[in-house]
Amino acid sequence: MASKSIRRATGDDVPVLTQIRNDAHARKVMYGDYAWGKDGHGFSENWVRNNVSQSEVYVVELEGTPVATFSLVLDEDKHWGSQEPIAGYVHGLSVRKDFNGRGLGSLMLDWCGDKISALNRRFIRLDCAGHNAKLCAYYESLGFIRVGQYAEPEAGGYVWSLYEKFANPLRKRPSARLLITTPKRRVLLFRFAHKSGPLAGEAYWATPGGGVEHGETFADAAIRELREETGIRKARLSQPMGRRELLLQLPDGEHVFAVEQYFVVDTDTESISRDSWTADEKEVMADHQWWSREELSSTTETIYPEGLVQMLDNAGVFSAERPL
Repeated sequence: MASKSIRRATGDDVPVLTQIRNDAHARKVMYGDYAWGKDGHGFSENWVRNNVSQSEVYVVELEGTPVATFSLVLDEDKHWGSQEPIAGYVHGLSVRKDFNGRGLGSLMLDWCGDKISALNRRFIRLDCAGHNAKLCAYYESLGFIRVGQYAEPEAGGYVWSLYEKFANPLRKRPSARLLITTPKRRVLLFRFAHKSGPLAGEAYWATPGGGVEHGETFADAAIRELREETGIRKARLSQPMGRRELLLQLPDGEHVFAVEQYFVVDTDTESISRDSWTADEKEVMADHQWWSREELSSTTETIYPEGLVQMLDNAGVFSAERPL
């Protein structure tokens, strides 16, 4: 469950954005697509800097590392001609070398669809060189439909395929996360190890918890998840003490906008039961461990949420005043 985020690009991003654009350009050239220039042309930092200053350019980060970029245009697009303001246009979709095949393209387009829908526009639109069959097939696999063409008027000009699909927003997934602690001032984490599906190969430690079901409050979900995932029934649940919103890919591959609320759970036992686990949970949840602050601070393991120690400190979980 690698952490992915999208933010507006700044001038400080220009060097890495130039690299990402040129990585994507080289990949296009491999398929005989010279829409961004022939082999050896590429993008200069000056061009990228102007693009960042004049357009809505965004950066995708994976675990804090910039790995992709795109721009979103809300004005008219020359390839589409004069249009009513019912769409947003995606340009420059680029992924860094060695990061293809990780779902970043669909993540960016889902994010754009969510933003476009929030502006009460109906369509997300893009174009690509019509002869780049691989790229056209990729967009079609994501649900885009070719609705027209644009032929450049100059001799030898490209014919562009025009694609669009409805801009449906990302589904919001509310979930309750549990910071379960005992008088020994240790916190329970589960180890998740994905062996198949879109998250195959990923392994990390994370807090117990799960999605809020229909008709539940966050607190209701916290109590239910506590019982289902640990079997613990005697515990004291705090008021919500933290909130996190992030883009998240679920094990089935769906990207969602996760809205998480965190609850401190005080219990007197470090014994848990797996009797209520589903088959999927038994397959993915490989281990559990009660962690001290020192262990969390020194481990090299991947732990979610990021900043967990600070969150626990803020909640007073490791405070010396807590009774042993």
